[in-house]
Amino acid sequence: MENRMKPISVDEFRSLLQREVLIYDGAMGTNLQAQGLKPEDYGGREGCSEALNLFCPQAVVEVHKSFIAAGCRVIETNTFGATRITLREYKLEDRVAEINRRAVEMAREAIDAVPTSHRPLIAGSIGPTSMLPSLGNIGFDDMASAYTEQMEALFDAGVDIFQIETCQDLLQIKSALYAADNLFRSRGRRCPVVVSVTLEPSGTMLVGSDISAITATLEPYQFIDVLGINCATGPLEMIRHVAHLAEFWPRAVSVMPNAGLPENVDGKPFYRMTPEEFASFHRRFVTEFGVNVIGGCCGTRPEHLAEVVKQVSGLQPAARKIKRQALVASLFTGVLLRQSPAPALVGERTNANGARLFRKMLEEEDFAGMTSMGREQARGGAHLIDLCVAFVGRDEVSDMQRLVPMFATQVNLPLVIDSTSPVAIEAALKNHGGRCVINSVNLEDGGERLRAVASLAQKFGAALICLTIDENGMAKTASEKLVVAQRIRTILSGEFGFRDADMIFDPLTFTVASGDADLRSSAAETLKAIALISEQMPAANTILGVSNVSFGLKQSAREVLNSVFLAEAVKNGLTCAIVNPERIIPEFSILEAEKKLALELLYNPRNDGSELTAYMQAFAGRTDSSFKKDLASLPPVDRLAEKVIEGDSSDLESLTGTLRQNMLPAQIINEILLPAMKTVGEHFGAGRLQLPFVLQSAEVVKKTVSLLEPYMEKKPADPDRKMILATVAGDVHDIGKNLVNIMLSNNGFCVVDLGIKVDIDAMIRAAEEHEAGVIGMSGLLVRSTQIMKENLEELNRRNFLPTVILGGAALTPEYVENELKPLYRGKVFYARDAVDSIKIMQSIVSGDEQPSQPAAASVAKKTDSSPKMSGAELAGKANRHQFLMNYVPVKPPFTGNTLVNIKSNDLFSLLSHKVLFEARWGFKKGNMTDSEYQKMLETRAKPALSQMIDLERRRNILETRAVYGFYRCRASGDSIKIIDDAGIGVGDFRFPRQGRQPFLCLSDFVNDSEDDIIALWAVTIGDRIVNVEKTFYEENRYLDYHLLHGLGAELADCAAVFLHRHIHRELFPELPLTGEQPAGCRYSFGYPACPDLNAQRDLLHILGAERIGLSLTELNQMVPELSVSGFILFNRHARYFVP
Repeated sequence: MENRMKPISVDEFRSLLQREVLIYDGAMGTNLQAQGLKPEDYGGREGCSEALNLFCPQAVVEVHKSFIAAGCRVIETNTFGATRITLREYKLEDRVAEINRRAVEMAREAIDAVPTSHRPLIAGSIGPTSMLPSLGNIGFDDMASAYTEQMEALFDAGVDIFQIETCQDLLQIKSALYAADNLFRSRGRRCPVVVSVTLEPSGTMLVGSDISAITATLEPYQFIDVLGINCATGPLEMIRHVAHLAEFWPRAVSVMPNAGLPENVDGKPFYRMTPEEFASFHRRFVTEFGVNVIGGCCGTRPEHLAEVVKQVSGLQPAARKIKRQALVASLFTGVLLRQSPAPALVGERTNANGARLFRKMLEEEDFAGMTSMGREQARGGAHLIDLCVAFVGRDEVSDMQRLVPMFATQVNLPLVIDSTSPVAIEAALKNHGGRCVINSVNLEDGGERLRAVASLAQKFGAALICLTIDENGMAKTASEKLVVAQRIRTILSGEFGFRDADMIFDPLTFTVASGDADLRSSAAETLKAIALISEQMPAANTILGVSNVSFGLKQSAREVLNSVFLAEAVKNGLTCAIVNPERIIPEFSILEAEKKLALELLYNPRNDGSELTAYMQAFAGRTDSSFKKDLASLPPVDRLAEKVIEGDSSDLESLTGTLRQNMLPAQIINEILLPAMKTVGEHFGAGRLQLPFVLQSAEVVKKTVSLLEPYMEKKPADPDRKMILATVAGDVHDIGKNLVNIMLSNNGFCVVDLGIKVDIDAMIRAAEEHEAGVIGMSGLLVRSTQIMKENLEELNRRNFLPTVILGGAALTPEYVENELKPLYRGKVFYARDAVDSIKIMQSIVSGDEQPSQPAAASVAKKTDSSPKMSGAELAGKANRHQFLMNYVPVKPPFTGNTLVNIKSNDLFSLLSHKVLFEARWGFKKGNMTDSEYQKMLETRAKPALSQMIDLERRRNILETRAVYGFYRCRASGDSIKIIDDAGIGVGDFRFPRQGRQPFLCLSDFVNDSEDDIIALWAVTIGDRIVNVEKTFYEENRYLDYHLLHGLGAELADCAAVFLHRHIHRELFPELPLTGEQPAGCRYSFGYPACPDLNAQRDLLHILGAERIGLSLTELNQMVPELSVSGFILFNRHARYFVP
C-alpha cells in the first residue's frame, strides 16, 4: 500500500503519457451541488467548497469515488480555492495547510474504497484565486507567497501532480510557476506540472491574452509537462485553440471543456451537452490533434467521463509535427523574432539615455505620457519596445514598478527590459505577464553579472540579448566577436539550459565616422560577425543598435548611412534591430550615387580614410534628411503615385484638386492609388521596404481618399446587402480593407468594418448580430493567408457558412482556387482589389452567386452523425410539455390594444450610461487605465450626454409613442396563432426549431391545448430626431450626428423597456418592480429565434401601428428608423436561444 501511494515521478509521468491517454475526472462543483448540501455542511461558509474538507468531507469523497468508478485515471483534490487569498473571504486563511493536506487524504480514501486495475493519480488543484496581478489587484510576491503556502501543503501531503488550472492572467501563472520552482529547488525534487488556461468565448484569457501569447510565454518553462485549456466554453469553441497547441506547443496537450456553453435556467447555470456528444469531441481531440490529457470541467458528471473512458480508452494520440518558432510576447499576443521580411524592429524612443523627450517625461513623472510614447511606437511599426528608465537621480526599481505594468496593459508590444541592474530587471519581470527580452548581458566581469541575470531570465522565461564584450572590452574583429558569442552560449546552455533560440547576439559596432584608423573597418567586421554567428548558431537571433555606426555625422548623413547599414546587415542574416523607424529611409529611395558612397564607407575598401571624406563632402550644405525625388516636375498623376510610394503626405489637398479637374474620384483611386499601393506591397514582399514605410504609404492613401470622398457619387445603402469586413488576426494592415469599405459603401452596399487584427469569433458574432450573409477578410502578410485558411476551417466547424470574400497582397487566385475553395463548405471568392469586390458583391446579390445565409447553412450543411429527424420528431425531442407543467396563463386587464405616450424623462431615467458610452458612442476603455478612462467619461462622454439632453429640452426632438395590446393565442406545431375576441385567427407567426438538442422553438413556451396570452407591442421615438440628425450631417457636424444617432437608438430600446415594465405593472400590480427584470421574455422579429422580418407586417397590422406613425418599407425596415416592435411571452421558461 505504501508503494501504491508513492507519488509518481516526472519520468514515470512522461512515460505514462506516451503509453496512454490520461483521463481526468469531471466537475467537483457541479457534483457537489447535485448532493443538495445544507449551509451547515459548509460550516456556515456556504459558497466555499473547500470548507467541506473540514466540515463535510464525505461529500467530497463521494464525488471522487464516482469518478474513479467511471474509470478516470486522475482525480483532482478539492483545493481549487485553497489559497489564503480566497480562504480569507471565508475567515479560513489560518487553515490553508490543513485544508490542502486533508484534501489529499480524502482523495486517498476514495482511491482505497474503489477497486481499480490501475493506480489513480492525485492532482493537486491550484486555482487562479480572485485576483489578477496584471490589473494591479495583487502584487507578484504576495500572490507567489500564497501559492507557496498551498503548494507546500499539497507537495508534503504527497500529490502526484500540480494542476495549475483555470488560469486567467499570464502574470498569475508566472507567480504560480515561480512558487513551484522555488519549492522544487528547496525540496530537491519536483513533481509533474500541468498548466491549464481558460479562454473566454471571445478567444482570449480574461485579461486579453491570445493563444500565441500563452504558448510564447510558457514554452521556455521546461518544467511544465502539459499545457492545456479548461473551463469557460464547451469543446466546440476550444477546437481552434487545441489545433494551435497541437502545432506549436512542444510537450503534452490537455483539454478539459465544460459540457457545452452554460444556459441560465431558473437562475442557475445549466449544461445540455450529452455524454455521447462530449465524448465524441474528446475522441476527435485525441485522434486528430494528438491530445494526451483529457477530462471535464463545469457541468460534467460521472456519466460524461464514463462515456469518455468508453470511447477513448485504448486510443493512441495522433502523431504531432511541432513547428518551432522563436517568439516573444506582449501580454496580449506573440511576436516572431524572425519577421518576414526582416528585421524585427525594436522601438528605441522610450529610453532615458537616448531620447530627450522621454527623459524629460521621466523627470516630470509623466507616466501616462511615457506610455503614450510606447503606443506611438507600436503604431509606427515597431515589433518590440525597449524600455530604459536608468538615469542619474532616479530610483530605477521604483520607476520600473510604476511604468512596466502600464506598458504591459497599454502597449501591445513585447517588452525589452533595458537595464544593467539585476534588481531593476527582476522588478520589471514581476510586473509583466508576457515573454520579455532582457537587454543585456556580457562577459565584461568574466561572467558574474551574466550568471545573475541569466538566473532571472531562466526563472521568468525571458530571452537574453548578449553583447560581444569580454574582459578585454568590446570585440573588434568578426572572429573575436564570434569567440565571445560562443563563450556566452556555453555558459547559458551548459549552466542554465538555455536554447540557442533564447539568445539574441549583438555583435556591436563602433562608429565609422570618427576618423580613427583603427575603427575604419568596424562596420565591415560587424557585418561579417553577423554572418558568422548566423552560420555557427542558426537557431540564435542577432540584433544591432544601428545608429551607433554613424555617430558623429550630421543628421541627414546619419539617416542614409544607418539605412544602408541596416539593409546590409539584413542581407548578412540580421534578425532584429534597435532603431527609430522614422529615421530609416527605404533602400530604393536612396540615390545610387549616395548609396555607393555609403557602402564604401561601411566596407572601407581602400582603408585610407578617403571613403569618409567623400561621404561627408556629399552631404556638405545638405539640410534635408533624405534623398527625395524631384516630385514637383512630375505630371500630377505620377506625382501622386510617387507620394504614395515615398510616404509623402504633403500638399495632397491641392494635388487632388488638380487631378479632379480631369478625373473622377473613383478613377483616381483605381488608376493611381491602388497601383501605387501594389508597388509598395511588391517592395515590402521583396524585403526592400520595412513595415513602417508601408504604414506611411497607407497614411497617404487614407488622407487622399478622405479628400476625395466628399466628391464621390453615393448610392443609397441597401441594408440587405451586408458585408462584415475585417483584417485578419495578427495583421495590422488596413488600407486595402478601408478602400473596399469606401468603394462598397459608395456603391449601395452596407459594410460593417471591424478594423484590424480581428479574430474569427468577432467576425462570426458580427455576422450573427447584423444578419450579414458575406464576410470579407483582408491581409497583407503571408501568415495572413494561413489565418484565412484557419478561419474557413473554423467556420466549417461551427457549421456557420456565409459567403467569404478574400483579398490581400500575399493572396493569389491559385491559392484560393486550389487550397481554400475545396476546403470550405460555403462559397469563397478572391478579390484582386476594391473594384473587384464590387463586382463580386453585385454578382452575389443579382442571384448569379447567391450568398449562403448563415443561419440556414448551419442547419442545412451540418454533417454530424446523428440521424435526420422530421419536424414532428424534433418537436417531440424538445419536450414542450415540461415547459407547460403547472403553467397557468396570465389574465390580462383587457384584450385588444391601446396607445401610450412616453415622456422623455422616463426614457432618460432608464438610460444605461455604460451601454450608451461604450456600445453606442464608442468611448471604450481600450488600453487606458481606470483613472484615465473615468477622466475621459467625465470630460467628454458625460458633457456630451448633457448637451444632447439639453437639445431635447430646448427643441423637443423626441416624440415617443407606443401601442401595445394583449391577445389570445395558441401554439400549433412551430407556430403561434393570434386569435381575436371573436375566436377568429388574425395572425400566424411561424418560428424555426433548433436543429440540435434541446430542439427548442418559441411555440414550445405557449399552450397548445387551451388559450394563452401574448403581448404585442411597438414603439417609436419619431421623425424629429432623425431630421435633426440629417441637419447635423449636412452641416458636417459628424460628431454631433454620431452622438445623436447613438442616443436615439439607445432611447428606442429604452422605450421598449419602459413599455415592458408598464405591461408588467398592469398584469402584476402586486409585484412592484425594483430594478428586477419585468415578467415575461421580450422578443423582436429579425433575431435568431424569430428571424422572419415579414412577420412584422402582421404584427403592426394587428396593432394598428399606423396610428403612431409606424410603417414598413418593401424590405421590412421600420419607418421612422428609430423604432422597435415585438412580442412578450409570459411562460417563466421562455428564454433566448439560437436555432
